[in-house]
Amino acid sequence: MNKIIKVFLIALTVATTSTAFAHHHHHHRGTGFAIGAGILGAGLLASTIYDATHPRPYVAPVVVAPTPAPVVVQQPAPVVVQQPAPVVVQQPAGHYETQVQNVWVEGQYIDQTTPQGTVVRTWQPGHYEQRQTQVWVTP
Repeated sequence: MNKIIKVFLIALTVATTSTAFAHHHHHHRGTGFAIGAGILGAGLLASTIYDATHPRPYVAPVVVAPTPAPVVVQQPAPVVVQQPAPVVVQQPAGHYETQVQNVWVEGQYIDQTTPQGTVVRTWQPGHYEQRQTQVWVTP
């Protein structure tokens, strides 16, 4: 604070306090209050005068724009699909023919149900059956 202003504040405080003491001859109970009010008033007045004579410089707020984080683009690894080599099966020259073959069928028991509901088990002996099969014939 400037030296002149300090001197002024002290003089103002003393003058206010002196005024409060000068008027105390009738009011013994209000002396402390008057002194306090005088000091407070002097302080407020001095503060107002000081603020009027010493304006505070305007300081503009600093605007800090956030810097965005760098965008990292990572390309995915290429997908490599290896196709297996085609399998080419060379069929020998020829064609299918339907042939009749005699096939041996083992003997077995056969269960038959009669119209009365009873089960009759009979033995069927082994025998040959003729069956048609597909056979690859080469020339």
